[in-house]
Formats: sequence, C-alpha cells, structure tokens
Amino acid sequence: MIIQRNKSMREKVYEILKEMIIEGKIAQGERIIETEYSNKFQISRTPIREALRMLELEGLVVSNSTGGVLVKKFTKEEVVEVYKIRIALEGIILEEVIEKSSQEDINSIENILKKTKQELLNDNLEKVFELFSEFNHVLYEIAQVPRVTSMINNINLYLKRFRKLSISNKERKEEAFNDHLQIFDCIKNKDLKKALKVNKNHLEKSMSFMIPKFEKENNI
Repeated sequence: MIIQRNKSMREKVYEILKEMIIEGKIAQGERIIETEYSNKFQISRTPIREALRMLELEGLVVSNSTGGVLVKKFTKEEVVEVYKIRIALEGIILEEVIEKSSQEDINSIENILKKTKQELLNDNLEKVFELFSEFNHVLYEIAQVPRVTSMINNINLYLKRFRKLSISNKERKEEAFNDHLQIFDCIKNKDLKKALKVNKNHLEKSMSFMIPKFEKENNI
C-alpha cells in the first residue's frame, strides 16, 4: 500500500489509521507497531508516530507502560455515557432546528425521508445508512451550532461500527426510519417537547440494540 503525497503525510496516515480502527480492521486491544505500518505504507516512522499522537488525543489509542500504542478498549459504561451525551447534544440541535428551520429546510428533510423510504423498500442497506447520516447532517446544517456538531461527530466515532450492525437489522432500520418521521413531524409542528422525547427514545432503543453487540465483540 503506497500513500499518495497530496496531503501532509501525518494527516493522511491519521485518516487511514482512524478509518481502520473505526471499521474494526485494527481490533480493540491490538498493538499498532510503527515499523510494521512504516513498511506497509512505504513511509518513514515519523508521520506514523505523529498520527498516533493525534489518535491518542481523540481517545482512540492509548500508550502502554512498555512505550507501545494499543487501540483503546471501550467499556459498556463508556458506550452508555456516549449515548447520554448524544441525547443531550442532539437536544440542542433539535431546539435550534425548530427555531430556525425554513420551508426550504422542511422540504429538504422531507426529500431525504422520501428517498429513505424507497431505499428501504429496495432493501438497499448501505444507501439507507447513508441517508440516515444525511438526515442528521441536514439537521446539523440547519441548527448552525458547529461546536455542538463537532462534539457529536467526535463521539459518533465510538459508535460507527455498531451503528452499521443496527442498520443491517431489518426491524431496527424500519424502527429508526419511523423515529425520523416522528422527529420530522415535530419539526414541522414546532413541537420541541415531543421532539426531545422521540429523539431520546430513538437513541435509547439504538443503545439497547447495540450493547449486546458490543458485549459479544468484547466477550463481556
């Protein structure tokens, strides 16, 4: 694997390693050996070391007592905490969306939901996953609170692998879509109280589905 030098080497290595960790290609608890990845990417060890420092700041890897770097193992309690944080942060998003959304914004959300419904009928799981992400992205754009959005995006890194597992479940993906429809109705009707309740239930159902997957992957 040869890395193209169209970006700073540190940034490119960081992006690749981050994606490998998120996708589970580098397992939790696995040691990342600089020389191994130096040979794999055909680059020096320096950008790999710098990229690992960036990943450590994000909490995706940890240094051990021998000086090596390991992919961080997450606990069930940390996953629950992440969901609690998402519920709080997405409450801010919904409050801003309900206050700021225009008719054009409403039309954009509705268009995404129509596409999602069609892809559900086609059983196109990857496209459904993309459209669910697009739904969230449009809400973040309407809300215009970039710091909150950045925090949500960062904590979502911990859940990305398990979110894909949830979308592959037919019952769960339909349930999530119905939740999105309810949230959309709340936005149209400017009903913040109900929107917060629906979104909290939506995320708690997701958590209940994912925790057994997490426990199985981590032999808990």
